[in-house]
Amino acid sequence: MKRVVSTAIRAERAFSSRITALQKPTPSASSSVPDRATLEKGTVQPTVLKPFVSASLQHEDLFSFDKLVHVDEMFKARLHYGHKVGTVNNNMKWALYGERLGVCLFDLDVTKKYLVRALNFVAHVAMRGGMIMFVTSNRDTMFDVEKAAEEVGQYSHVRKWQSGTLTNTRQLLGASVRLPDAICFLSTLTSLGENHPAIIEAAKMAIPTIGIVDSNSDPAYLTYLVPANDDTPQSVEYLLRMFKEAIRKGQEERRRLQQGK
Repeated sequence: MKRVVSTAIRAERAFSSRITALQKPTPSASSSVPDRATLEKGTVQPTVLKPFVSASLQHEDLFSFDKLVHVDEMFKARLHYGHKVGTVNNNMKWALYGERLGVCLFDLDVTKKYLVRALNFVAHVAMRGGMIMFVTSNRDTMFDVEKAAEEVGQYSHVRKWQSGTLTNTRQLLGASVRLPDAICFLSTLTSLGENHPAIIEAAKMAIPTIGIVDSNSDPAYLTYLVPANDDTPQSVEYLLRMFKEAIRKGQEERRRLQQGK
């Protein structure tokens, strides 16, 4: 019994020391905690808070997703296809490479950049034991999304969204529940072509969001957007595979830290 307790204590100490090392502030920061004035300034100029962020979070690609995401694979998965030119959202023109036969085409170099950022964020959330919820209203891919979330021990919502699911949980469920730490939208539009109502609710509750944004979608209120095709099964399958890999990498790193390796 003493040996088991001793082993548990050593593992806990190793985990704590590793987390402390990862969260150690950069040398440029005079203090690990910003003062009130800095926090107030950070509400309008977030970059002033960067010196107080842990080194692991400042790393742009801690989990090396740049080596995992390849433009040729995205092309084969049809991520470059958008919608017809006449339906393009003005806020998504920056991510387009051009058009062919009246169909918008995404710049996959831009898509890769934003996908790598989103994957790193998802991995960081998983590494810290966060809860991630996958959301879509696309009937063609809803079962794939449910299955993918279940495979990595996460959650999904693929049915009709009930107003207040995030903002009024006590009234709807009769008790307080844990809200997701991040929400991943495989499609940001409903079947009626409107923005998914969960995006606004997540913004109200300060829940970070990842969204696959097609050429006819509005990227407003999303924390991490990925400009890409959100309609075809091939593209959704590829994106789900990438997000599952990100979650697994984060979970593996968490287990490694807990084991003190």
